[in-house]
Amino acid sequence: MTVNPLLYLGPQLYTHAAILYKVNEKSARPREALPYGWWSQKGKKEKNEPETWRPGDYLARSFTGSRSLRTWFPGATDSGNKAMMPPAEDPPARASWVDRQLLRELPNEWRVAYLFFALALMLVLGTGLMINPATISTFIDSVGVDQQPVAQTYLPLVLFPILFLYNFLWAALRSPQLLVTIVCTVYAVVYALIAVRSLMRPHIEPWLAWILFYATNTKSVLFPVMLWSVMNDLSSTQYSKVAYPALVFAGQVGGLAGSLYATFVHRVGGTSGLLVVQAAALVIIAALVWFACRLAAVARPDAEPISATLETSLQPVAGAGALEEGRAPLTGTVHRSCCVVGLRAAVRKLWESVEGIALILSRPFVAGIFWIACAHLVPRVILDYQGTALTNERWPKKVDGHAVPGNKDRQTAFFAWCNVANTIGTGLLSVFGLRSLIERGGLLVTLLALPIAMVISVLLVCFYHNFWTVQAVLVVVNVIQYALNGPSREMLYVRTSKSIKYKAKSWSDMYGNFLQKTIGALINLHVNREEDTCQPHCFNPIFTGSFTVGWVVVWAIIAGFLGVKHAQLVRDDEVVS
Repeated sequence: MTVNPLLYLGPQLYTHAAILYKVNEKSARPREALPYGWWSQKGKKEKNEPETWRPGDYLARSFTGSRSLRTWFPGATDSGNKAMMPPAEDPPARASWVDRQLLRELPNEWRVAYLFFALALMLVLGTGLMINPATISTFIDSVGVDQQPVAQTYLPLVLFPILFLYNFLWAALRSPQLLVTIVCTVYAVVYALIAVRSLMRPHIEPWLAWILFYATNTKSVLFPVMLWSVMNDLSSTQYSKVAYPALVFAGQVGGLAGSLYATFVHRVGGTSGLLVVQAAALVIIAALVWFACRLAAVARPDAEPISATLETSLQPVAGAGALEEGRAPLTGTVHRSCCVVGLRAAVRKLWESVEGIALILSRPFVAGIFWIACAHLVPRVILDYQGTALTNERWPKKVDGHAVPGNKDRQTAFFAWCNVANTIGTGLLSVFGLRSLIERGGLLVTLLALPIAMVISVLLVCFYHNFWTVQAVLVVVNVIQYALNGPSREMLYVRTSKSIKYKAKSWSDMYGNFLQKTIGALINLHVNREEDTCQPHCFNPIFTGSFTVGWVVVWAIIAGFLGVKHAQLVRDDEVVS
């Protein structure tokens, strides 16, 4: 049934129409100036508009806009009124939770590319959480818990050449696929060799335990940074907001699987079995990233001709050409002239490898990211050491000078169960909290969540220093770090240039990581170190609590600045370059 809208509008609408007639017939106002764009300002009739203007046309536009009459008059149809108003367009439906997790808001090609990245991230986080408990228990068994702060203090010295080589490879290879393949191969060989030695001898030599410690700690930072750098370079701001929460959730699923696998250390071949799985997973990660980049090359909406894309370097050689800044090449092809250019510009590439320091120091926004990316590590390293020391007291290597068989595997299993709790909490918070918090409060809320939780956790340990208190607060701060702070930090990098993503980010996330870990390790070494002379209370709550409060205040101020600045960059559609 066709419903006449005038029957529903009443006297008010009639008065409105009368005014229009008066304006049209009696006033000096030209017909072209009538409202709502039915006639252009120059007096020319718009395309496809009616030849004669009628009050009903204006009324329909005034009260319904471009919407159907059914929106305002239940039971009405649009038949007979098509000359009065344009076709209606219903607002798009909000995506369901399942659709958001499956990334159905994205084009199909991007969904497949992100699927491969998600699988790679699952393996990176899963094997990291799997091998880390075995690394800690092996180090304690072969070297000793009192040497752990010393080992953490030396981490920056070990990291420097690795980071230097990493940046050099970005500049020389000009291909993310090749870089990931080379790095994965090197670490796979290291883990495979240690696995072979562990099969031959249950208690490996101390020097191998040191190598395993540094390999695991550098890998835990290098691989997520490398993978996120590739994804950041491919993703737009819109795509990152849609895909990153799902990627974080996928990573936590992998972390949960890896942690659960490590809890069955007795049944999977002990530490040797975990090392073999780690080496095999690194090979699979390289293959997944390779296929993901190839798919993204096809899926990119702004894809350029292949010849132009290949000329866009991940880190252009200074002075090698006036190439515009662009995204990384995704085809995996390297020019033959790349080796020649690399040899001629070796010195310039050395500068490029450390140029990230200049980018960090010269740009407050990047310097702020450098701080908040790793600020949590100082108090967390303090808490981690307390957790390790209390775990070693609970399951000691020796009792009255006699070795206790099985305690090493018990420590490994307990650390793995802690990782299971971290992963479950992170997955739940990332799915049900991350996107909602970002949409409602922006990055300001998610960036401030961790410093608040961290200072509360450290103060609780200072007042109630026992085994379960330390383990509980470690789970809480790890969940907030991985579910809120980590993804928020990555979103900050989306509003930066390619040079900052690859040069400054590597220094910020990797070297800054170990720099602040070293600060925490030095506090453990000189203030909280477990020694026979201070037993049974080696923890210093007064210094630890006071230092943490001051540290977190500075951290929170910087996080607030970054949250406000990021909102401004999004509003103005700008990037920091």
